[in-house]
Amino acid sequence: MPDLKEFTRVISDHHSSLRYFIQGLGVNASWVDDVAQDAFLVAYRRWEEFDEVENPGAWLRSIARNLVLNETAKLHRRQRLLDENLTTLLLDAENDAPAAGELSDFTHRQDALRLCLSRLTLKARGVIEARYFNDRNSSEIGEQFSMKPVAVRKMLFHARQTLADCLKTRVADAG
Repeated sequence: MPDLKEFTRVISDHHSSLRYFIQGLGVNASWVDDVAQDAFLVAYRRWEEFDEVENPGAWLRSIARNLVLNETAKLHRRQRLLDENLTTLLLDAENDAPAAGELSDFTHRQDALRLCLSRLTLKARGVIEARYFNDRNSSEIGEQFSMKPVAVRKMLFHARQTLADCLKTRVADAG
């Protein structure tokens, strides 16, 4: 267990510089404090290594860098999964569609998508538009709609499922 006085001293000595370092890594400003706190928690758990550390600031920056790298990898993995999920849903909705490239096919798909989008709530349509037409992330969308990023991701998930179900129905009705 760490000496709390020593640990408190390390936090007070390095908190500001660690925050600037994390911000320099390109972390969203709203997440800088969270990453810094996580870095201090990891340092607390690994305090037995502290006696061997020559430069506490470098040690903390190394911990923070690893946390940011892990979060970035998770974010990219989640994004791929979300995009693959949407692609799969949309492809499944098109199994019985007319041959690709036919003008009537294009018009039918456009009309079906417009109809399905119109059945979403105004807020869900806005979130879909912000994400897929304006390429905004869940934090940016959350600020726009006064929602938490997790609520945005949940709404996107449900809206995509609703759109896929609607498109499946529209394709089946056209066939």
